[in-house]
Amino acid sequence: MGNISSAVGAAKIRRASRFMGKDGRAFLVAIDMQSSSGAGPDLDVVERVAEGGPDGILSTWQIARRYPEAFADCGLVLRVDGGVTQMGNFASGDTFSLLYGAEQAAMIGADAVVLMVYPGFDDEAPSLRRLTGLVSECEKIGMPVIAESIPGGWVQDVPWDTEHISRGARVCVELGADAIKTMAPPDLGDLPSVAADCEAPIFVLGGPKRDSEDEAVQYARDAVAAGASGIAFGRNTWSASDPTVMVRRLYEAVHGHPRNR
Repeated sequence: MGNISSAVGAAKIRRASRFMGKDGRAFLVAIDMQSSSGAGPDLDVVERVAEGGPDGILSTWQIARRYPEAFADCGLVLRVDGGVTQMGNFASGDTFSLLYGAEQAAMIGADAVVLMVYPGFDDEAPSLRRLTGLVSECEKIGMPVIAESIPGGWVQDVPWDTEHISRGARVCVELGADAIKTMAPPDLGDLPSVAADCEAPIFVLGGPKRDSEDEAVQYARDAVAAGASGIAFGRNTWSASDPTVMVRRLYEAVHGHPRNR
């Protein structure tokens, strides 16, 4: 069977190599949630982030369209879900929708897509169905899917502990996700068991702004040492005193060496 090849499989591997290093690790910068918050990073921060040389950037449609040069040397991971804002009261259930599909992601040059999934949430079914529908679309064109697994949703219907983080990641992978973005367990010493139970790369999200940039860099280093395939940091990158320098520091924390450009 070794002589059988797949154009679609080859496409997925090629796209993944745009944001995954040869060491199997990745440093991703998340600049993708202002489509719901309407606030956050400076409009042109993606240019300063890109100058530092991350492996990939999680991006909104507007950033991908407005700043194509920023993705010349790194992967573009398009945020495809949303449809609600944080300007009013939070809804009691899952009100997200898929805003863009696989064809639109390919049209804008995305190397992967990312969407929220809420395993364990009281209203989990819509997000699980969104994931499976998107996986089906993306499999047809060889587009990697990153599931941002938030067990129990942001209201934490289930605890963000090792068991639920691990089970949430496993559910997303079993439904077809190619990689997982999720929080690390409160004790990073439990992260190896999460990674061992997940047949896909796990990118640890940065969470709230750290007290210092040194703390954020050390957390990234510790997460990778504990078994994560990389990190997906947002405000801990683009809100740094110098985002370009911070990107370089975090890249080295993940890969163990500076980026050669």
